[in-house]
Amino acid sequence: MRITLVMASDEDGGLEKHVLELADGLAETGHRVSVIAHPRYQHQLKQHINFVAFDMSGSRYNPLTKYRLKKEILKTDPEILHAHASKTAKLLQSMLQQFPCPSVVTVHGAKSNLKPYLAFDRIIAVSQRVADSFARPDKTVVVYNGVKITQSPQPYQPNRKFIAIGRLNEVKGFDRLLQAWQQIPHQLTIVGDGEQRIQLEQLVQQLQLANRVTLLGYSDQIAQLLTEHEALIVSSLREGGPYTLSEALLLHRPVIGTDVGMMREFVPEQFLCPPDDVAALCAVINNYLNTPEVEKLFLPAYQHAATELTFTAMIEHTLAVYQTVIETDVKNKDWS
Repeated sequence: MRITLVMASDEDGGLEKHVLELADGLAETGHRVSVIAHPRYQHQLKQHINFVAFDMSGSRYNPLTKYRLKKEILKTDPEILHAHASKTAKLLQSMLQQFPCPSVVTVHGAKSNLKPYLAFDRIIAVSQRVADSFARPDKTVVVYNGVKITQSPQPYQPNRKFIAIGRLNEVKGFDRLLQAWQQIPHQLTIVGDGEQRIQLEQLVQQLQLANRVTLLGYSDQIAQLLTEHEALIVSSLREGGPYTLSEALLLHRPVIGTDVGMMREFVPEQFLCPPDDVAALCAVINNYLNTPEVEKLFLPAYQHAATELTFTAMIEHTLAVYQTVIETDVKNKDWS
């Protein structure tokens, strides 16, 4: 299958990680993969992928950008065109009928403007919550962001050491987590770096949490860190995934926190709370601490994750979407 992935983003987050890993995974299964994206990603992909450097950082309404993008897509001769996120969807929205192949778009989070996505033949949502927002079950399908885990699941250890992981920015809600942690007499490690680093360091001192909160900074040993802690805490104000949920559950670590992204599809309801609510976050953490036999409550989540959140499952489900869309496109052409 000839697959062309298009991504307008030029940042370093979960969306970009997903697209790059998806491209590698699809190529490893024997498909011819082209990626059209910002030049900065060229050296992050394996050599057997056809990388087309294209800077889409300007306006999504620029007619010259659209014209040049169309030419680059046609050069890759795709059997399936797969766009990612809102800017890419908007760039391609008006030209999809000009391509001799069906199109797919992945929605990585909740959106207010759904119209650009509806122009595509099929919409992949990263959670059921996102899929439901379209109210088009005939056009949407859920494919979770799968992760590669090389470490085996570890036995649950209630050591009262907790971990939170993510870029240190406002959307991750780490400031709310620190405020909630004033009432939690246990150890917390926050892993990640970002623009809020200094602000969070100051907040740790202001709230007198230095004796039980560690801002670890960036680490590439996430699996090992997860197994060293009892549970993952998600404090995000909004999310598409998050990836850390997948990693924790595949390693048999409980996950508690805000009801964002796909959290409600895997985490028992009693361990979820509304986002951006310090008191509610504190209450759900205390509820976890006071709940006996936590591991038994999470067994269904671990089993669900093993089926849906692996990297292999993500590649298989994505290819199944492609095949369905291509077969539907062929039938429609035959009928016409």
